Amino acid sequence: MARDRKDLGARKFVRVDLHKQGFLIPAPDAPWIQCYILDISDNGACLDVGDLAVPKMFGLSLTAGGEVRRVCTLIWRRGELVGVRFVSARELRGEVAPPGESDTASRKAPAN
Repeated sequence: MARDRKDLGARKFVRVDLHKQGFLIPAPDAPWIQCYILDISDNGACLDVGDLAVPKMFGLSLTAGGEVRRVCTLIWRRGELVGVRFVSARELRGEVAPPGESDTASRKAPAN
């Protein structure tokens, strides 16, 4: 169930309670590790990963067959829960700076 917009606080995106099995993909050739997706938004998710060590950047499969996957970056950890932000394809290609960072580093210097 989506939370009311007035309950968002500083959040920009509405979170939807999901409570669904997902799979953390720590590296491209690594085995997938079961986790639980507690809630999700357009920009990120809250995951229950138990005592699993979570890398700074990883894949998240929203389905057992891997039909729906997102690249994530770890934002926070509180015990068994982690907050992740979804990384856009443009960010992965280096075309834009991640939110919170200056985008001057990603701009090319003008040719003289």
